[in-house]
Amino acid sequence: MKCNRYVLPVRQLKGEIRRRLSDPRAPLAALALILVLSFAARVLFIGRPCSSPCRSGRDHSLIFDEAYYVNAARVIAGIHPPVGVPYADAPLGKDPNAEHPQLAKLVIAGGIELLGDGPWGWRLGSVLFGLIAIVAMYMLVRAARGSPWLAVGAAGVMALDNLALIHGRIATLDIYAVAPVILAAAMYLRARPAMAGVALGVAGCMKLVAFFLVGALVVLELIHVLWDWNSRSGRLAAIRARAIPLAVSVATALAVLLLGVWLLDLAQPAYDPGTQVTYAGSPFTHVGHMLSYAARLTAVPNATGISSTPWQWLLNQKPIDYARVAINSTSGGKIVASRAVFAARGEINPFVIFLAIPALFAAVAAAWHERDEVAAVGVAWCVGTFIPFVIQAQILGRISYLYYMLIVLPGVYLITARLFAPGRVPRAATIGWVVALIYGLVDLYPVRSLSGH
Repeated sequence: MKCNRYVLPVRQLKGEIRRRLSDPRAPLAALALILVLSFAARVLFIGRPCSSPCRSGRDHSLIFDEAYYVNAARVIAGIHPPVGVPYADAPLGKDPNAEHPQLAKLVIAGGIELLGDGPWGWRLGSVLFGLIAIVAMYMLVRAARGSPWLAVGAAGVMALDNLALIHGRIATLDIYAVAPVILAAAMYLRARPAMAGVALGVAGCMKLVAFFLVGALVVLELIHVLWDWNSRSGRLAAIRARAIPLAVSVATALAVLLLGVWLLDLAQPAYDPGTQVTYAGSPFTHVGHMLSYAARLTAVPNATGISSTPWQWLLNQKPIDYARVAINSTSGGKIVASRAVFAARGEINPFVIFLAIPALFAAVAAAWHERDEVAAVGVAWCVGTFIPFVIQAQILGRISYLYYMLIVLPGVYLITARLFAPGRVPRAATIGWVVALIYGLVDLYPVRSLSGH
């Protein structure tokens, strides 16, 4: 009798949970909850680290490459950066970070003018674009004909990745590019190639690495051509049907990029402090400068430091300490213990990246045997965006860093979420992986103490 007394309520609870999860609005409610929690995680103690006493905006320390982009935004906003930092002597009203397009830095400058020269002004744009990227992940899976719950899963994986979270709370350019790149891919899958090209062009105006999406689209259309190879319409027709929307997207993206750079140069001229050249005329000249600058960033053999190869990224090797504040315990004048109170670390959630290769092979098999569009998109994204980095590093000798994986990771989020989707593995395995993802995020979360600067 006692057993039956407890079994019935448990069964009723399970039935109620199933009923609520089967509600068509449940996935959107789950996505909204993810966004709320992600917003909280990104803005919690967003002003850290800060010197003591922490009284003004400039007492807050810049994190990693914020030293370049925030100071560039300050110059754009007509504010002189402190003496001795990048662009301290740059002419006001210009963008002294000419090696990248101006658009993301204009957003940061707008934040400074709106909210002041402090952490909220510097970083709120990154928070918003990080949330847009999570929504875009949902849209991408749905555009690939994935289920609403799989879309929620992919968005959740992105929300639980430390690298995406860190760049979603510091003022660097990458998250500004990633969000419209994912939107561009979703529009492309919705058979809106021109709109996809516009979104990709805008992403390129944030950072040129956005155009690595073209490689992913090429791989995706090659997969589609293989699927259609023996179609009744013929092989040539199958190739033409796939090539036309791709060409429209790429051509539109290039046109939007050139138009955008031209307009940006007119509105906010780019200035190179090294050569003292101002780019305010031809977009071809400015884009050429950006490409030549990138080509000059070559790796030094056997050098120590934070640089890494693309193959090391797959093992989460060479993570980068963006910022660290610790409380040291001393004895006899020597440090005997150190406890971090803030540690922003450029590192991927290990429970995401260490599953990338098996998830990729599973997606390749599904794309080949099942013609699974979600799997095909995941494979194309991972391969098409990763291989260019390999070519740059291994053949061209280009220096690279772990955070470059941000443009590749949407594909990884997609294939890992697919690998652990309920119905493909036991539900306990899915729950266990979600628990591991949460643990990985908490373990790497930058705020390690509620007190301290």
